[in-house]
Amino acid sequence: MAIAGYTNAGKSSLLNRLTDAGVLVEDALFATLDPTTRRTTTSDGRIYTMSDTVGFVRHLPHQLVEAFRSTLEEVADSDLILHVVDGSHPDPEGQISAVREVFAEIGADKVPELVVINKSDVADPMVLARLKQREPHSVVVSAKSGEGVTEVLAAVEADLPRPGTSFEALLPYERGDLLNRIHEHGELDHLEHTAEGTVVRGRAHADLAGELVPYLTSSTSA
Repeated sequence: MAIAGYTNAGKSSLLNRLTDAGVLVEDALFATLDPTTRRTTTSDGRIYTMSDTVGFVRHLPHQLVEAFRSTLEEVADSDLILHVVDGSHPDPEGQISAVREVFAEIGADKVPELVVINKSDVADPMVLARLKQREPHSVVVSAKSGEGVTEVLAAVEADLPRPGTSFEALLPYERGDLLNRIHEHGELDHLEHTAEGTVVRGRAHADLAGELVPYLTSSTSA
């Protein structure tokens, strides 16, 4: 998952609040020059990463898009974009449009997007209401006070894709690497250590499920 938005919208502060990451927070253009990634876990045990990205500006010059191409590609390759908006800014709608222009330029406009309206502690409640109406799939938060953080995490968990391929497998004990990957990237419903190996049942993404094929039991259903 990538955290993106207009410069100074509060992306790094939100990442700090969501993951206790301790990222540099500075009121400056491009304060985040390198993507800062933190790993965290959903309430139901799914492990995922949050990557902070460079702040966008209106009409981002093509040279800067190219300079930060590798950073911006993290946004396009993510499963979910947390689009952070400064709710206290004089023109938050303009910022939203500017950021989405960059999304389109880097091929990220098809990635699922959750709008996070930040700085509710200092924003005009009427503006927040207007933004909520304009962006139905949004959450209001204050990264500074922590208000709304629980709602953001709940929305993130609801939007993150879930592994889609069911499996039941008997893993030899020497394939502890596969078991670890299931813990990190899949969902486990059942785990049992037997004399023959570890019996696991759950769901995984297609690539990981493919690696489990040699160990599947006859009761597996896709």
